[in-house]
Amino acid sequence: MLNPAALFLDQAEQSPHLQFVYDVLAQQVVFVNAAYEPLLRGQRAHVNAELPALLARLPPDDLPLLQRSWRQWQIGDLHHELEVCLRRVDGPDQWLCFTPYWYQDAAGQAFVSGSARDLSNEKAHRHNSEKFNAKKNTVLEILSHDLAGAFIILQQLTDYVQEEMGTPANAKVPEMLDLMRQTSQKSVAMIHDLVDQEFLESATIPLRRERVDLGQQVQLSLEPFRRAPGFVARQLRYEAPAEPVYAEVDPNKLLQVVSNLVTNALKFTPDEGHIVVKVEYQPKHVRIVVADEGIGIPAALQANLFERFTPARRPGLRGEPTTGLGLSLCQTIVQLHHGTLTVASQEGQGTTFTIDLPMPAAR
Repeated sequence: MLNPAALFLDQAEQSPHLQFVYDVLAQQVVFVNAAYEPLLRGQRAHVNAELPALLARLPPDDLPLLQRSWRQWQIGDLHHELEVCLRRVDGPDQWLCFTPYWYQDAAGQAFVSGSARDLSNEKAHRHNSEKFNAKKNTVLEILSHDLAGAFIILQQLTDYVQEEMGTPANAKVPEMLDLMRQTSQKSVAMIHDLVDQEFLESATIPLRRERVDLGQQVQLSLEPFRRAPGFVARQLRYEAPAEPVYAEVDPNKLLQVVSNLVTNALKFTPDEGHIVVKVEYQPKHVRIVVADEGIGIPAALQANLFERFTPARRPGLRGEPTTGLGLSLCQTIVQLHHGTLTVASQEGQGTTFTIDLPMPAAR
């Protein structure tokens, strides 16, 4: 006769994922499967003695959130998976995803149980993918600004040569100059179409939120700007607190917004101007600021600045064209994060864009 309890116990023993049962009243682990030993490098017979050392590996910044989740779990009020980071001194951090379960017997005794799978490799792959995407987006923005700017200059030089040369000895010269002008115009249009399409498509993909050090992420996204030729004169500066600034965001999408705002600042800031990017905690939210010393935005245009194909769109100081989509998409992505994107500007004195995001629950 089939014994369901024995079958499930055998299943738990054979599982590659951690399976456990915890007696809430006794505050003891009463069952843990064989996966405990390779996964957490312990001995299952000594699991209760090893618990304090395991808990000591939790990042201090994560403790408030984890303590609240543990209280919910003990009374059967935790209904979602819980990702937990464990620090390692001999390698990268270990990530575990717990699937919670709660049981109460006929006598009212509560038991916490569940399973945990190792997410470390998945987290590493996702981090590398997001790092690549952030770098790709920044490179596209730089490409849009620098390469398109070169074609714009070539187009302007073509017009100048044509005006100055008078009647050429070779009848084919005007034809070649006209071809250069058309090629430059098409190249600029292609570059900006590529960047706008990439931004438009990525804005429609659902968010993949995670808790990240926002200060570190923004700093990494600015590195390609700071290393790009021609940007040193504008003195792009980054400011953030010494301690981590945590936020629950989709890093790839949010950093795309930051890159777009920095690119806009570069378009409208003279070579001798400064651009400052700041990340900081506010009393009720996390804030990102992109401020420039550019030409500013006329007051009459500011009300329509975040509209799609806004009438406030203007070419950059070096002739860079714009579709009027960028700021609209930036606002959409920030709103998907339940945040706000605002602007303060004065002609001749510069522009400041401010992103306010909800404070992480743990803080």
